[in-house]
Amino acid sequence: MLQTSKRILIIDDDVNTLEIIRKILEKKKYCISTSTNGAEALAFLSKEKYEPDLVLVDILMPTLCGYDVMRLLKDKLTKKVKIAYVSIVPKQEADLRGVDGFIQKPFSVGGLLKQVKVLIKK
Repeated sequence: MLQTSKRILIIDDDVNTLEIIRKILEKKKYCISTSTNGAEALAFLSKEKYEPDLVLVDILMPTLCGYDVMRLLKDKLTKKVKIAYVSIVPKQEADLRGVDGFIQKPFSVGGLLKQVKVLIKK
């Protein structure tokens, strides 16, 4: 059974990680948008009037870190968008206030898909 076209925005400064996640999720028929930094993602959201169902954001990024991006997204988006960190930062060291999930890097394909599925259904 195919996924409905849920929209997911991936924000990660590591282009390889960004592409891996994009390819994995596109195979499951999710509609994917990507951004290599928080400022670019916020500009895209403003310009396109785009509201994803889920945002996957890296914590450690130049320009705007994932924590700042999360706070700015919460202010900018009108609907309740799920936000999850995808990070090398150990979960116990991450500030998880305000987010809906956490995916530890490196992740397995199955682990990523399972977490995304849970978040999309919340």
